[in-house]
Amino acid sequence: MVAAVNLKLKAELHQSLQILESEEYHKHPSVGHSSLVRIMRSPAHYQEYVSNPVEPTPNMVLGTAFHTYLLEEEAFHFRFVVTPKFDRRTKEGKALAEEWEANNSGKICLTAEQIQTISGMASSVKQHLGAARLLDHGLTETSGFWTEKQTGIECKFRPDFLPLDKKGNFITGIVDVKSCVDASSEGFSRAISNMGYDVQASYYQDGLYELTGYRVPFYFMAVEKEPPYAVAVYQACDNMIEVGRKKYQAALQLLRWCKEHSTWPAYQPDGMIEEINLPRWASSFSLEG
Repeated sequence: MVAAVNLKLKAELHQSLQILESEEYHKHPSVGHSSLVRIMRSPAHYQEYVSNPVEPTPNMVLGTAFHTYLLEEEAFHFRFVVTPKFDRRTKEGKALAEEWEANNSGKICLTAEQIQTISGMASSVKQHLGAARLLDHGLTETSGFWTEKQTGIECKFRPDFLPLDKKGNFITGIVDVKSCVDASSEGFSRAISNMGYDVQASYYQDGLYELTGYRVPFYFMAVEKEPPYAVAVYQACDNMIEVGRKKYQAALQLLRWCKEHSTWPAYQPDGMIEEINLPRWASSFSLEG
């Protein structure tokens, strides 16, 4: 895919976007959008997230494997491997298992069922005309770093895919692939709100503009994790981008304040006691009759 990039564009992007291994990117101390989503919950949750990274859950492993299979299939075979079944009750089976483990040390193990799911999801993406068009050619898993002007905080992003025009002269969008339970417009819009994907869309869009001068659409590629592995592609609307922008800018301001004061409060910074009510949807329930 990268081979199709115009040499002039390639030289320009080389000055602003980097090709890094995923582990190297995540170790970089700059602030990514996932951290900002945590601090929007509370500074204490942000501090816990950056100080004690959680071990990947099976769903997270599946999501990472699917991303790699779809966007970097060659790299997939270096990073992941299907775990065969051995009868460890026998001497021969135990020896074969130990030999296999030694030969595949460092790789992430997947089950045959997980491979079937990943393959089915990727096949559905390729059959979706809009998704296939966006992924036709471009830049995969590039990393960018910049300083946010208002707060001076070092920021980072790692777009899944940057589509290029047919001649490879310019970037035409930002694509983020999301494995999900419900890819319908109603279901996925709830996921956007619950997971802070609006923050990601605006953060990535602004980050790319800061680094390259390209102001391009942000696309969500939603892929369901169960058959029939339905796929839907959505472009973030202007209102979503604006709301997400206000959220991430407020989150950066809060992060700067916490850093300056070396304090990371949770929900009630002054230890106050609050009155609590039912959520709006529940409080409308009538007790009459």
